[in-house]
Amino acid sequence: MTDLKGFFRVDSYPMVVVCDRNISLMNAIKIVFPEAYNLLCRFHIDKNVKSKCKMLVHPREACDQVMQSWGSIVDCDIVDAFEDRVNAFQVVCSP
Repeated sequence: MTDLKGFFRVDSYPMVVVCDRNISLMNAIKIVFPEAYNLLCRFHIDKNVKSKCKMLVHPREACDQVMQSWGSIVDCDIVDAFEDRVNAFQVVCSP
């Protein structure tokens, strides 16, 4: 695990690490870089949401609406709009 530190200068360890939810890697990051924030990769989160959506939401057009609504939440950069987008997502996802 400490081999990870070899990729960095001693005075510049990462403050943020982004990964794909590999549990072993996440555990190693906690040990080797305890000060770093461990974030999940948006690409992999979106891929997971889409996979679950395809299994649970029918017809296909409804899945597209769910993914579009999901994207509007993730892309939201206005605090006041975030809650509205979450509420819209819940409406789109409700039966």
